[in-house]
Amino acid sequence: MDKNCGEIRAADDGKEVVMYGWCRNIRDHGGKLFIDLADRYGMTQIVFEGDIKKKADLLGREYTVKISGKVRKREADAVDATSNTGDMEVYASDIDTINEAEIPPFEIGDEKEAFLPGEDIRLRYRYIDLRRSRMIKNIVFRDSVTKSIRKFFWENDFLELETPILVRDTYDASGSRTFVVPSRVNKGEFFALPQSPQLYKQLCMVAGLDKYFQIAKVFRDEDPREDRQPEFVQMDVEVSFKDEKYIQNLIEKLVQRVFSENLHKEVKIPFRHMDYSEAIKKYGNDKPDMRFDYELVDISDEAKRSNYNILKRVLESGGKAIAVAFDADYGSEKQRFDKDYMLESIETAKNLGLRGLTWMYYSGNKLHSVPESIAASFAGVEKDLSEKLELKDGNVVIIGADTSESTLLGAMSKLRRIIGIKIGKFKEEHSFLWVDKFPLYEKDEVTGALQPAHNPFVAPTEETMKYLDSEPEKALGKRYDLVLNGVEIGGGSIRIHKPDMQRKALKSMGLSDEDIENSLGFLLKALSYGAPIHGGIAFGLDRFVAVMAGSDDIKDFILFPRNRKAESPLDGSPSPIDSKRLKADYDLYKKEQ
Repeated sequence: MDKNCGEIRAADDGKEVVMYGWCRNIRDHGGKLFIDLADRYGMTQIVFEGDIKKKADLLGREYTVKISGKVRKREADAVDATSNTGDMEVYASDIDTINEAEIPPFEIGDEKEAFLPGEDIRLRYRYIDLRRSRMIKNIVFRDSVTKSIRKFFWENDFLELETPILVRDTYDASGSRTFVVPSRVNKGEFFALPQSPQLYKQLCMVAGLDKYFQIAKVFRDEDPREDRQPEFVQMDVEVSFKDEKYIQNLIEKLVQRVFSENLHKEVKIPFRHMDYSEAIKKYGNDKPDMRFDYELVDISDEAKRSNYNILKRVLESGGKAIAVAFDADYGSEKQRFDKDYMLESIETAKNLGLRGLTWMYYSGNKLHSVPESIAASFAGVEKDLSEKLELKDGNVVIIGADTSESTLLGAMSKLRRIIGIKIGKFKEEHSFLWVDKFPLYEKDEVTGALQPAHNPFVAPTEETMKYLDSEPEKALGKRYDLVLNGVEIGGGSIRIHKPDMQRKALKSMGLSDEDIENSLGFLLKALSYGAPIHGGIAFGLDRFVAVMAGSDDIKDFILFPRNRKAESPLDGSPSPIDSKRLKADYDLYKKEQ
């Protein structure tokens, strides 16, 4: 009877089994040899004694083997309670070595992250790294989530459709560049790899395929960031003749289903909604972590009236001061705040573009600081400040100031989340938020020119459509993002479905009629054939799965990810192409001209 390495149970006691796997841990106890045989399902302890031990003595770590033997219960003092197979073992009667193995570049059986090698070593030997039980768990979890997503959409009458990978290079407003692929057949011409299935799923709506979804590969040639990959996977959705409420309700039910099936946790719906303007005002960004309430508060007026010259100099140069108060119980956590939280936060603030931070704590209805001279400089505005921040005994206040409002808001919002997570006073484990009504345009901080805030296909809201001609910066879009624990996991919109309005939106961004026709003429043509009202959403599947699993690193949920330089240590890509090969292709091209 064949058994996998995580399948042996008490009911198998006395049965003859055949097992395949890798020799993970080898322990020689003199008269007996013990090997933990591993596969993706788990590990089973194999015992070798007598003549078979001599054959087993030749085995090395990570050899692939076939084992035949009889299942037995372990002695009571030898039971491993941490393993599903820990009360059983297999006494081997025969062994076949399928393949030998070189000594692994790092210890596979040690799951302690502190003992793992650097990221590039793990990625170079990714096929070894993926044998670790933690990585297997991550990949299996991702597969399970993907299956749940597919089942949900199939049951709701959605078509799983595939849009092309080789596409036309089109105008992009996201700031990232497109990967291009030269065509051998059509000399001097290129395909592009899609940054999103956006245009093609819209064409599906024009075609009458009214409920579309896809688990889609997409590609973006952008500057490397911690949570970005040059190729990643989207869960992509589009529907016809529906509004944003329908799409949001649909996605809430999907998320509820996915969490229930994969984490066995109940997600309460409907999710909370917040306008973009409120999110920026209260939390400094458009993806606030709502597990805690701490709001950013503009205290520029109070800071101007204080005697704290460091802040006043920034304000006199046209800057602002922003504070956030944390429910920290400072009295009991004083040492952690002094040595860990604030020292780390000050360094983080500098890395985020601020020169530093000011911080105080509130105790006995009075502000205090280290040194006390900082708090003393706020004595004249202490009452106003404490009322504005609604301070309570034990609260900690951090204050940042800068002449660039975007830098200040960005830094303070990130610090709010970092410190909030460290304090850990969460209202709920998983906090979902819809952020709605984004501006259609935003001003470039350097040039002052208007540019698309997201993409040029977002339909304006009925209430702000009147501003498109006269004051486009006031126009809001039917765009929505879904935020989970301070991470944007998905975003979408209702699309522009009329060709004249789509052309107008593109021209407002500085594109000429010729630019529009060369880049997006095929979309405008399609919209002219009775396009329906349509809209959708896309989830970054890698990120969604990572956040669900409580991880900050999406690479741990991707089979073969790139490193922080967008390189693959595994195969050495990107890499130069042999000059002889390039020359041969060029010579053939010239000959055919």
